[in-house]
Amino acid sequence: MAVVLTVACSDSIDVAHVDEAMYETSNESVAFITDKYGLSQADSLMFNEQGSTDFYVNLAKPADKDLAFMLSYDAAVLERYNAKHNTTIQALPKNLIQFDGNVNVKKAERKSAPVKIAYKSDEALQKNGVYAIPLKLTGDVKASEEKGEFVLLLRDITKMPNCHKEGGLQVISCMEINDANPLYNLCFTLEKSGKYFFDQVILFSGNINYNPETHEVYNFNNENISAVLNFREKYLAPLQQKGMKVILGILGNHDRAGVTNLSDEGCKHFAQELKNKVEAYQLDGVFFDDEWSKPGNYPGFENDKNNASRLAYETKKAMPDKLVEVYVYSGTQSLHSVEGKQPGEFIDFAIHDYGRNYDLSKNYPGLSKKGMIMASINCTSMYYLGSNAYRNIKTQGYGGTMFYALQPGARTSLEAMSMVSQAFFGENVVQQGVFNKDW
Repeated sequence: MAVVLTVACSDSIDVAHVDEAMYETSNESVAFITDKYGLSQADSLMFNEQGSTDFYVNLAKPADKDLAFMLSYDAAVLERYNAKHNTTIQALPKNLIQFDGNVNVKKAERKSAPVKIAYKSDEALQKNGVYAIPLKLTGDVKASEEKGEFVLLLRDITKMPNCHKEGGLQVISCMEINDANPLYNLCFTLEKSGKYFFDQVILFSGNINYNPETHEVYNFNNENISAVLNFREKYLAPLQQKGMKVILGILGNHDRAGVTNLSDEGCKHFAQELKNKVEAYQLDGVFFDDEWSKPGNYPGFENDKNNASRLAYETKKAMPDKLVEVYVYSGTQSLHSVEGKQPGEFIDFAIHDYGRNYDLSKNYPGLSKKGMIMASINCTSMYYLGSNAYRNIKTQGYGGTMFYALQPGARTSLEAMSMVSQAFFGENVVQQGVFNKDW
């Protein structure tokens, strides 16, 4: 029988990161469960129509012989979880789940092969509902009392509409991935239509760096950007499944490499590297921001001119079906023609700095108004313009606006979102749940 779950808007399926350091008892090993993301006890995922993930049986000490275990669906595990967390989450029906729970750990090993658990939606499940797969470990080695059970929390977004709203206005989230989980963008929808509020998510930020040994520039991504790229099926795919574009930010990183000072050949080389990254991680484009580089008179770099236009041109040439976006700031606050092409032919969006809303036709010749993102909002400082500015964006035919540094606990929240949404779409924004950083 299908079980329907009612989840209050205040319910959260956020999961705190658990330290996965192996532990030992004095005389015996213990077994415990982790998922593919290194979490124990619980994790939360979103899925659209169907999904799957991997689990592992782990040992505190290497196995002294081949060991057998059973990973089973156990409703009592969820009862204990709900009692501990004061929640009313119900189990995903067993007929919607498929896995073989027989697991082996070979002699001298401390970890099993992956156990794939697949799950799917059903018409009886609630729209945007949260369900659980409760798992229990038994076998040849005693299971840890704390980590021998696992609750996989799943938000089913199958019945949720996409983010495409009438008129094509873009609401862009430029998210500091050091501080926030991209899935948080899926917590905000329009009150009446149910459409997702955000249309793009910029992963802020990847970097442009210089390798002094090879004398080449390259894309560096820190541990936070790398986490969401490497586990794109968890953090990025749900956004794209609902129509959101996922964009890799490119920012200077305290060395000589920048988005403005590459040679023509360097622009071609870096554009090709970005193309490779975008394709490898199934992204939708790149966003250039000229900040935090250390310009100077360096051999092999352009020291007498701003070459950001060439970089944007080569990037669009390398991947014409992807989005190329720039920040209206510093060396990217205006671009010029390259090889007879106007900037509007090789960039898709120019995103204004906070509160700025002047027309950008002179900054980026050939760029249509739909490509001009106006009056950006800083969520950390609560800086944004009044409602008239956002109504003017719509009535004057501009492209939309941007929210910077959205994260749980940020001062700018539903008030600013609803102000923009009322101006753009005639609806307020509502929030359901929260996703904190969990890696």
